[in-house]
Amino acid sequence: MSAIRRGYIDTRIGQIHYREAGNSDLPSLVMFHQVPSTSAMYEVLMERLANQFHIIAPDMPGFGGSDALNEAVTIKAYADILHEALLALGIHQCLVFGHHTGASVAVQLEYDFPGFASKIALSGPTLLDQALKDLLPKKSFAFPVEDNGSHLMLMWERVRAKDPDATLALSQRETLTGIALGDTYPDAYKAVIDQDYATQLASVKCPVLAFAGTEDPLLGQLDNALALVENGEKAIIEGARTYVCERNADEVSALLTNFFK
Repeated sequence: MSAIRRGYIDTRIGQIHYREAGNSDLPSLVMFHQVPSTSAMYEVLMERLANQFHIIAPDMPGFGGSDALNEAVTIKAYADILHEALLALGIHQCLVFGHHTGASVAVQLEYDFPGFASKIALSGPTLLDQALKDLLPKKSFAFPVEDNGSHLMLMWERVRAKDPDATLALSQRETLTGIALGDTYPDAYKAVIDQDYATQLASVKCPVLAFAGTEDPLLGQLDNALALVENGEKAIIEGARTYVCERNADEVSALLTNFFK
């Protein structure tokens, strides 16, 4: 039987869907996913960590089983709703892990609610330089729906380009998630671009682990991100790309266990 359970939390925008693993008497660990993905990206990692942590992995608003925001999409809006949801689960302080967009949400959450995180792990922290800010919109525009279904293949090609060696099942899951977003596909990426990540990261007082794969497009910003925090650790995973949490789950789980313990 899987260690993963699922549930819904009522919030002011509707329901937030989440995955859960581990017993509630273990230290709480909250995981925020990248986009366009859902908390499904953490199932492999959750299985490995369920005997050490009580893990909550919510779908961000508008993704997976969670209702969408009823306001402009910003990282702050994501963090506000997810904070509301976590409080409803009785979580008032926790360990926090975020990958890519999830790393944006993790920092925003601690910036807006200081002390909520006792430690933060960031995979591919989103400290974007101008070149990345200029490139991201070109990689995240929505594909118009076409009668001949060509938009389906375009999304598949976009997802496969992120990691050509990913399993077909993983690529199909991510492709379907991207297609489900429709015209809202670029919104979360724009929110990442607009976030003042440097200011927020510099305000974080708790210990921070920042890591990236050698094939992660955000690797080049790792040292700059660490330079902003008072108490930071660095790690690099050889050969890892954007799906590091699944394809390199053993290495990531070891990093998180050592850091959070």
